[in-house]
Amino acid sequence: MTGMLELVSVPNFRDIAGPVGYDTPRGPMRRGRIFRSSAFLASPEDLATLGGLGIAAIVDLRGRHEIERRPDSVLAGATWRHAWVPAPGVDLLGALRTAGDVRAAMIQHYREFVSAPRKRAGFAAALAAISDGTAPQLFHCAEGKDRTGWLAMLLQRLAGVSEREIVADYLMTNETMRGRGDSRAMVRIALGDRPDEFFAPALVADAAYLEAGMDQLRADYGDLEKYLSAGLGLSGERLDRLHALLVS
Repeated sequence: MTGMLELVSVPNFRDIAGPVGYDTPRGPMRRGRIFRSSAFLASPEDLATLGGLGIAAIVDLRGRHEIERRPDSVLAGATWRHAWVPAPGVDLLGALRTAGDVRAAMIQHYREFVSAPRKRAGFAAALAAISDGTAPQLFHCAEGKDRTGWLAMLLQRLAGVSEREIVADYLMTNETMRGRGDSRAMVRIALGDRPDEFFAPALVADAAYLEAGMDQLRADYGDLEKYLSAGLGLSGERLDRLHALLVS
């Protein structure tokens, strides 16, 4: 991952503009402005490294119970903001019996990024918070995979990044999070003590998940712009500000 800042304690930390700035119709994405990560549990050494990035705001997409279980580290100079995007509920997770059930639940989760009002509200709040900033910012969920992956995709598509590069960037999580025992432990908290193969669909970034969400977006809104404006209620002014943050 040439050009990427690799942190031991925050393994899925990266710039949403990619290693060198993804190409867009109006030039490369701006690097050093918006970052994404897994839960922000940073060591003192990594906090010192991050201090040089000038991050002024951290947008946390997790729910209160997730935050209480693994509270973010304090990054000097950064304001913490909450924009809750619900994860799959406990009742749903408790009803899962097979790996196929888990995969179907993940696909439904991504579809609900479009169809579920509370999830849309969380993404709307996150994008509004990001649009209000001018200094570098970071957003994250628990593993930096699903809610974070969808938000990164929205920003990259708004900037004009190609679908091929967006999918490749989304799948990069499988490399950054490979072998993370804490990821499996967190899934076990939600799904109980099951065989390893049962958890597999919840531990990966799968292009089919992202495509399921996009299928729902096209079915409900037609295109990204309508989803952002009508679905998330973002004004043209906010979208313009986001674009200015993303592309020079």
